[in-house]
Parts: sequence; structure tokens; C-alpha cells
Amino acid sequence: MSRRLGAPETLWGTAEGGDEQRELERYRSLARMVDGGLCQCDEQGCIELVDDGFRSLTGYPGEELTNIHISTLFDDAGIAAIDDVLGSTPEDDPVVETTVDIRTANGDDVSCTVRVTRVPPIGETHEDEGEAESEGEGESVLCFIRDYRDASAADPETSQDEERGSASAASNTDRASADSIRSALNGANIGAIVLDESRTIRWLDETAEAFLDLDRESVLGQSKRTVIEDQLADRIVEPASFVSRVRSRESENGSKNDGEIGAKVGDNPHETEGDRTGGHATDDTAVDDYLEFKLVDEHGERWLEYQSKPIETGPYAGGRVEFYDDITDRKRSEGKLRKSQEAFNTLVDTVEEYAIFRLDEDGYVVSWNEGARQIKGYDRAEILGEHFSTFYTDEDREANVPERNLGIALETGSVEDEGWRVRRDGSQFWANVTITPVRDDDGTHQGFLKVTRDMTDRRNRERELETELQRVFNRVSDALYALDNEFRFTLVNDRAEELLGYPEADLLGESLWDVFPSAAEIEDVRDAFYTARDEQVPTDYELYYPRLGFWVEANLYPSETGISVYFRDVSERKQREQALEESKQRYRTIAEYLPNGIVTLFDHDLEYTLAAGQGFEKVTEDPAEIEGASFEEVWSPDTRETLEPVLRSALEGEERSIELWHDGREWVLYAVPVTDSEGAVFAGMTMAHDITERKENQRKLEETIARLEESNHRLEQFAYAASHDLQEPLRMVSSYLQLIERRYGDAFDEDGEEFIEYAIDGADRMRRMIDGLLAYSRVETRGDPLEPVDLENVFANVREDLQLQIGETNAELTVTEDGLPRVQGDANQLRQVFQNLLENALEYSGDDRPRIHVDAESRVRNRRREWVISVHDEGIGIEPSDQERVFEVFERVHTREEHPGTGIGLALCQRIVERHGGEMWLESEPGEWTTVSFTIPAAE
Repeated sequence: MSRRLGAPETLWGTAEGGDEQRELERYRSLARMVDGGLCQCDEQGCIELVDDGFRSLTGYPGEELTNIHISTLFDDAGIAAIDDVLGSTPEDDPVVETTVDIRTANGDDVSCTVRVTRVPPIGETHEDEGEAESEGEGESVLCFIRDYRDASAADPETSQDEERGSASAASNTDRASADSIRSALNGANIGAIVLDESRTIRWLDETAEAFLDLDRESVLGQSKRTVIEDQLADRIVEPASFVSRVRSRESENGSKNDGEIGAKVGDNPHETEGDRTGGHATDDTAVDDYLEFKLVDEHGERWLEYQSKPIETGPYAGGRVEFYDDITDRKRSEGKLRKSQEAFNTLVDTVEEYAIFRLDEDGYVVSWNEGARQIKGYDRAEILGEHFSTFYTDEDREANVPERNLGIALETGSVEDEGWRVRRDGSQFWANVTITPVRDDDGTHQGFLKVTRDMTDRRNRERELETELQRVFNRVSDALYALDNEFRFTLVNDRAEELLGYPEADLLGESLWDVFPSAAEIEDVRDAFYTARDEQVPTDYELYYPRLGFWVEANLYPSETGISVYFRDVSERKQREQALEESKQRYRTIAEYLPNGIVTLFDHDLEYTLAAGQGFEKVTEDPAEIEGASFEEVWSPDTRETLEPVLRSALEGEERSIELWHDGREWVLYAVPVTDSEGAVFAGMTMAHDITERKENQRKLEETIARLEESNHRLEQFAYAASHDLQEPLRMVSSYLQLIERRYGDAFDEDGEEFIEYAIDGADRMRRMIDGLLAYSRVETRGDPLEPVDLENVFANVREDLQLQIGETNAELTVTEDGLPRVQGDANQLRQVFQNLLENALEYSGDDRPRIHVDAESRVRNRRREWVISVHDEGIGIEPSDQERVFEVFERVHTREEHPGTGIGLALCQRIVERHGGEMWLESEPGEWTTVSFTIPAAE
């Protein structure tokens, strides 16, 4: 872009004949038509000249700004732009554009764009090959300023008073202004075209040539309409009706309007609301005009902003001056913004968790999304046009809450509210509501955006949580107080009142540092509070506080609104810890004389505080090196991997043990927590014993047991084989005896019959003994797997089998009220136990009616839950000397004539119980009663 304004053929070059006053008048008119304001500063940044637009924008009269430094009005960005231009050389010829905030006379900030260009010294002329030396005043800069709000709209008409005021300015000032305006037009990168009253092109600058791709020589003196139709019509692609509108303007207004680019305001799809309200008069010389259009040529496409203003004075009065600005970047941004807005609208329509809708300025609904329909129950058609107070309760409407919320939103920029709202069906929900005013680019209020969320579920949860928190708070045994961010008390519980020595009423609202000024002098205390508040991290401290007279343990938990402090009196614990330090020597003395073992104490950091014991004679570690050292430093990686989980468990309150090899010997290590009287774990202890010899003896014992079990197994096999093999000859003897009795019974005398009877009875007894022996030998080898068994069912089956014997003896058989339990066992073998015990109870009941009671009692032995089952009778009893013997195989207390039997029943029962991991015993009072009891594991 050229900045040479002095060529003779230009309209406003150096005036011929020295008519500078006429030239200055032309520039004064041009300055009034520039959409913005102009300000000229000297090289020190002091304001020299301003135009009416600058005075209007800042609110200052011109004389108040003279010699004022520009930093009074411009922010840092504007000052930097001026410095960049002043720091450049004339050959650089820079134009700097930036955004600034300008401070107005009433103290407000106005966001503007500013273009800064260098103004040559008066008397300086520009040559083709360089610049002549300045013979006048120093350099200065010209600032062209446009308000953001008016960046795309036409300026208001210049008042006649301002025009007359400008006309009366001193001639020297006017001459400087003319130079400034020349620089401003070129420096601001704005093209200009001047038309006379017949719309003939009289002048255009090089920027206009470049923007419109026109040749100056070919268009000067041409009708603007001709230029449009011949050179621009096929390149202006938007708006599509551009050329036809130019022709229609000619038809409506005659040749006076020939070629004017600005068609009727309102026909342009890109015009703003302000353009439409400005209107357009038939006498177009009296109004401003505005248009945006897109031009396409071999250089690509670009958007231009066009402004046309009437020329009211001078040789071209009745004509118009047109300004062109390249707004391609802005239009692209607007396109992206439009797409973003469309995406936003789509998002709003699809959001279902929020009711999002707009209100007009008076609060009537003008839009409605799907979330609003779901939350409030209204369809779009039935709610549009209704006042938003429809959603409020009667009480809120009577209290003017809806109107008050709109007022607060307008005043503060937004309002957030929570409360009950009403759905279409009359039901209520708890809502979070945000109302934000909507304004257009110039700040005009257009309505409100209202966002509502149904928070009923959250409110209910919060109420439940508050109730629970209150219950928890009431159960808190520690002292608790809360502070706001200024360290003022907001809550004090009963225990805190007791420890602090003040009732809550005296503390609320008071500063912690005022109540306890000495606490502020303790560095640990002050750091804990300020760190918790400023860094929002939990902190703690423990120290003796003389003012309270006890050791304080405090934990601080920050939040956005303040700090919660839990503290307690730990004086007793500190005394116990002191006692533990004092008793460590006693621990050491005991540990050092612990035979064959090693004792250690360690803290929560796994640092050893004690190591002693005679077992250290068997390892390479030295107890003196272990004390004060960390776990990591003492043990090898393999040993650490084995020991660390056990030590950690002790510090967490668990007892653990582990066996390990170390230095060629086998050890068992027990790790236990060390607690205070309140149960708090403050250390851990290990006790390690050398079990090398014991383990060797245990292995030998296990080998012996294995050999015995093998021998027992062989004996069982032998007993089974022997009893099985005896069955066949016994059956033969018994069969032939019975055959002799049947065939030759009549031939025997009385003695012979007695002998035959003895032989048959002996064979039967032998068979029963062999059956019993066979059953005894099969207990381990022929039993079923142990599984949960209901003893109630087992007992019922036995009772049914013995029903005949029970009936014949009129026996009374009872069971405990709670019934028999479920146990872990072999149902068939347990049935055998019950049957043998009940048969014995019936057999040895004496002459009285048998009375038998079965009982069950639960107990825990060796960390295993088991049941004690007892069968009690009121029979003849057993002498103390016989109570052990009855459990031996084939041992009998009574003669066969008194009580028949094989003498193997109780031995078989005992063997079955032992297979179940239990034991059996007998208690008796001769002539009174007998109780046989056995244990059996509870069901898993």
C-alpha cells in the first residue's frame, strides 16, 4: 500500500495555487466520515490533536486532552503499539494494529481496535528512492480507533454543532490534522473512493484499487454504475442480488443514484440489527449506508465491508465518500462461530438432564428443550409464550421471587437459586436454577437464559447424609472444633468445650489466635493451620501446650470453607511412652537371657529399637548393629521378602508366625503388636526360636508314626482276612450241628440234647464275635467320606429300627429341646454308634422302666468348634474299676447269662468316634445311672 499522498493527479494532493484552506476543509469532512476516532501524539507520547470521534468515544472535551500523556487513556497494549511505531525507521513505514482498553472520562473501560501509523514531520516529502531530511517539527504517530461495539455498524450522523466547532479550529491545527488524516487512511489499511453528485468516480486510493482489483486510470471519470457492471458484477458473488439491486436503485431514484453500491438496508443478509433500524432514505445524500459483500477473482475470495457517507460541503457536496475494509478474517471467524452456535443449539436440544430455555426481557418463555419437557412436563407448544413464574410455588410468586431473580440477574450478571418448583401435573421437585441475562454485541438486553436441574434425589441424599453426620457428630468422642478461613470458631463440641475451658457460646465468631495468643507463637501450630488452609492438605501436630496443661494431638482437615480440627489429650499415652523408654532396659535384660532365642522391637518405620537374646550366638548379625538400623539395612533381600509381610501385620494389630531358614538353621518367628492400654498399636515385637533340633526330632517322630500307621494298616488287613476266612468253616460247623439236631434229635438223651444246644450256641456266639471283629477292622478302610450330617435324621432312623425293643420295654426316650445338631461325619458309622449306645441303655436298665435322654452341647477346643453328644440312662450303672475296661475289645462286665453280648460294642463306637477326630468317655454311678459321651466336629 502506498503512503504517498502528494501526486498532482490525486484529488487531495498538494493544493494548486496554495489553496491550503480548501484542502484542509476537505480533510476535515473526510475525518468526520471515518468510522471511529483519530488521535495524534508526539514522539514523547503526549496528545497533540484529537478529532470529534475521539472526543465522543472518550467523553473528554478536546482541550482537556492536549499535552496529556496517552498512557492516561491507553492500556499497556496500546502503549506498546505506539512504541513499536516510534521505534521504527521511516523506511519500515509500519502499521501496528492491536486491541486496547481505553479509559473514558467517567472511569469506564471501552474495548477498541487501534491502528497506529507514523506521521512524517511537517515539511518532509517522500521521494521514489528515499525520504528527504525533515525541516519541520519532530515525528509523531496517528492512532485510528474503532469501538468494538460499532466495528461493523455505520457511525451516527455528525452533529452540526461539532461540525461548526471543527470549522473554527486554528489553521495551523487544521493543517496538521490534514496530514494526520492522509496518514490515517493509508495507515489504517482502509480503501477510499470519492463520488461527485452524479456518481462519477473522482478519486480513489491505492488500497481501494487493491481491494477491488481496479485500475485507477481506467475508472477515474467513469460512472460508478458502469464500473460495477463492467468490472465488478461477475466477481461479486454474495449477496446474489447485488447488481440487480443497484439497477433497481437507479430506477427508483433516477440517475442521481447511478452506481451506488449500498442497496436498501435490510436486503443484505449480513447486515446487523443496527443497520436495519437505521433505515435508508430516498434522498441518499443525507444518510449513511453499509454493506458487506464477497468478491472472487484470480487472487482468491475475500469479504469487504463497505460504508458510504454523504459529502455535505466542499466542491463535491452532494456526492458520497466510500470506505472499504477487508473483513475476510472476521467473516471466517463468524462462520466458525455460527457453526459452533448451531452445534451448541443441537446440544441444548439433546440434553435431557437439564431444562435449558430462553425468556424474553419480561420473563416469557421463547424456547424449550427436551430436558425442560422431561423435567417440567410441558410440551413446547403449550409453554411457549407463558410467563416463567408458572414454574414457581404460590408462596414464591406471592413473595415476588421470580421478578426478584430477574432483577438480580440483570444487576449482577447471573443469579443461582435452589428451591421447590412446580411441574405441569402439580407435583413439586427441588431445583437448582441459574438465570443469566442475554445481551447483543452493543450490550442491549435481549432476554434471559434459564438452566434448571432436578436436584430432588441429591437433596434427599444430602438430608440423609446430614442426619447421619449429626448422629456421627453426637458420637464423636474426640474434641472437635471448626474454624472458617479467617480462623474464627464456627463449631465446638462438648468434649472440645471441656478441654479448651470455654463454652461454645463464648468461642463462636472469635479468632483462635485471639483466644489462644500463645498458640500463634508456636511455629508447629501456626504452620499446621496455615498450611492446611492455604494448600488444602491435611496436617497434624503433637506437642505439650502449657496453656491447656496437657499433651495435645491434633489433626487438621481443610475444606473450601475452613478447617475441622480433631484433638485429644494424649498425656497418658505420652507418660506410657516415657515409661516404655524407661522399661526398655528391663526388656533387654529379659531378652538377653532368653535361651535359644532372639527378641526385637521395631517401630512403624520398621526401625529396630531393641535387639537381644542368646540366639544371636547362632547367627552372623550383631545385635548392636541391628539396634537403630532400618529393616532394609539389616536383612538380605531374600530374608526381607519373607519377613516384611509378617512385621507389617504386627503393626496392623495381627499376630503372625513363620518358619524360615537363616544361617543354616531353622527358626520359627512370632510377630506380635505392642499396644497401649487403649489398644493402640505403637510398636511391634518379634521372638525367634531356633527349632533346628526340634524339627529334626519331629521328622523322626513323623517317620515313626508313619511306620506305626503302616503296621496298624497291616494288622487291620490281617484282622479282616482272619475274620473273613473264619466265616466259612464256622458256617459249616453251625450248619452241620443244626442238621444233626433236626435229623437225630429224637435219638439223643437229655445230656445229648444239652450238648448239641451248647455247640450251636457257641457257634452263634463265634459268628457274632467274628462279625463284630470284622466291623471293627473296617472302620478306617470301609468308611464313607466325612461330610455335613444331620444327627436328627440319623437318630430318627435308629429309633425306628429299635421301635420293637422300645415298645416291649415301655422305654421313655427323650432328646434335648434344641434338637440334635449338624456335624461333620460318616452317617452310617454314626448310626452304628447311636444304635449300640441305645441298645446298651435298654439292655442295662434293670427292672425299672428304661428312661433314656440324649443331649448335645457346643464347645470350642483347639480353635475348632465341636459338639458333645451324651446318652444318659437311669440303669444299673458300672463300677469305677470297670469303666475303662468296657472300651476294650471282647471285654465284658457281666456274664452271658445276665446280659448277652459280644463285648465289642463300645470298642467299636470308640473307634468310630476316633476316626471322626473325637473322643469317647463314660461316667457312672453304680445302681443309679450311666452317661456315655463323645465329641464330634461341627459341620463346616
